[in-house]
Amino acid sequence: MAIPTVVAQRPVVAGDKQLTVSTIRIAADYYDTVIFDDSTDKRHSGQVLGGYVIDSSSKRADDREAAMEQHREALIAARNEQPRPVQD
Repeated sequence: MAIPTVVAQRPVVAGDKQLTVSTIRIAADYYDTVIFDDSTDKRHSGQVLGGYVIDSSSKRADDREAAMEQHREALIAARNEQPRPVQD
């Protein structure tokens, strides 16, 4: 099994948000994009942003092009949207 490789990783600081959007390659046809909360108090961890649960969920893509599109969409959401609590 190969070690995951970082394909793209970008910090996002906007308002009270300190986040990182990261996309890694796990295998030839398996990429994951995730949003991490980098704030010291983890104020947004577990909240929803752009279809992701911060620090808890990822979105899978089967090729690099789709992974980069997901990464771009996650960056836009991280910059422009406000995290919200998970709805039951």
